Amino acid sequence: MRTDEKSAITNRGWLWWAVGCLAITIMVVGCSRQNAPASPSMLMSHSEVEHVHSDSGLDASQSAAVASELADVRAATAKYHDVSKALADGYQLGYRGVVIGCISNPTEGAMGYHYFNWARMDDPTIVAGEPEVLVYHKADDGTLVLGAVEWVVPKAVWDDPAGNRPPPVVFGHTLTVINKVLNWYVAHAWIWTPNPSGMFANWNPDVSCP
Repeated sequence: MRTDEKSAITNRGWLWWAVGCLAITIMVVGCSRQNAPASPSMLMSHSEVEHVHSDSGLDASQSAAVASELADVRAATAKYHDVSKALADGYQLGYRGVVIGCISNPTEGAMGYHYFNWARMDDPTIVAGEPEVLVYHKADDGTLVLGAVEWVVPKAVWDDPAGNRPPPVVFGHTLTVINKVLNWYVAHAWIWTPNPSGMFANWNPDVSCP
């Protein structure tokens, strides 16, 4: 066999080796992407963890654990950025004729539009991963933007007859009555729209009603 023929065979061998390595690399990268989180937005940022820490009074390790659990709520509610999916899953604007419009405060900001799951509202238990309410606000183009989730239970249903039962707690945060007329225990978590007032603040100064 001539030297030039041997050289050609050797070059072809190196070429096939390189192609094989490239194919393996593509497969490895593809698998690693499939195993990665669906979206980085599912994870809680450092500033969000700090909000949890400042709002809840928990220590740093407890706050990190709560932030991780809130990330699970974020993953569970990600599909509700499409409000039609929220409607399909039993959420609807308002509850029994109340809280229909955009809810705001003249000095502290706004909450937005409350989409209630009536079945969960009528159940006095609090399930952290299944919020009773999805809270939306409007973007500049008028589309609804998912900003927060909300846990709600009527105070009259939760309290024992003597009124001595402690208020419900979710993720280390105590639900409070913010409207004496509605008389509901309420807690928000701004897991989708950042809130400079805090993760569990009721009002968001960066949200407004049209």
